[in-house]
Amino acid sequence: MAERKQISKKTRFEVLKRDHFTCQYCGRMSPDVILEIDHIKPVAKGGDNSITNLITSCRDCNRGKGKTKLSDNEALKKQQKAIKDLAEKREQMDMMMQWKLELENHLSEETNNIANYIEAISGEHLSDIGKNKIKSLIKRFSYSEVLTAVEISFDTYYEGDRNSWFEAFQKIGGVCYNKRMQTED
Repeated sequence: MAERKQISKKTRFEVLKRDHFTCQYCGRMSPDVILEIDHIKPVAKGGDNSITNLITSCRDCNRGKGKTKLSDNEALKKQQKAIKDLAEKREQMDMMMQWKLELENHLSEETNNIANYIEAISGEHLSDIGKNKIKSLIKRFSYSEVLTAVEISFDTYYEGDRNSWFEAFQKIGGVCYNKRMQTED
């Protein structure tokens, strides 16, 4: 006889979501009934805790059926649906990850463009810390707002020496903020 292993909370939740918090035997739903996770192929007959072998069942149906399993056709349909749902979730996760990577690449390009612009107008190279500050400003404001703020800040505060360069660089965020406040009024 197979040894029964505890089903993780995450797996339980995934099965409940997949089955729309509905007993797959009688159709009753939460919160009207207490739902449990049932094995399509019972553990006593070699079933495991894979998501394709799990199904949502109300307590009454689960306790009443014992080691009886769904008909093979019904079990197969449930497993095929679970596999299809998992494939769709995986595809959506992959698309979301691709989108996040594209956003990060775009943000890095914008950051490098502004860093190159600062270097072109001042002759000073931005450190990684400086680039991270520019990146966080772009996230908070926008590329065009930060670019405009760099122009204003360096036109106003930069006098060709290192101290004024630092002052101009430190003022970029404040210029972004003040410009935004002016447009909101």
